[in-house]
Amino acid sequence: MIPTDLEDSRRKTPRVPAILAVELSSKTKPGRCGVTRNASGKGLLIVTPSRFSVGDELDLAVHVGSHSGRTSARVVRVEENAADSSEVWRYRLAVELHGKLSEELIEEASARAPLSKSA
Repeated sequence: MIPTDLEDSRRKTPRVPAILAVELSSKTKPGRCGVTRNASGKGLLIVTPSRFSVGDELDLAVHVGSHSGRTSARVVRVEENAADSSEVWRYRLAVELHGKLSEELIEEASARAPLSKSA
């Protein structure tokens, strides 16, 4: 689901398309994988084959090119992709970051992302 213009205007930090490989770990689900679709200074949208729940606390390791970073996050939204979705994995997670990712990491991820908002 793509946010409406109203929701976008309420964002305190801009969201940009960004492709990052992500390792997600919770207390009950360590070492799961995912890929981001967009990022901001406060959060990430991640597609993953693993089901998490709203409120789950995650440790994240993110990677793109020669850049890596670690932070923690909280799951704020979970969506299941439709059966006819072009996404390869079943779930979309919106996570709120507890720490920041480096600007270099986000810039590299954004440079590698397609210029489409449909993801």
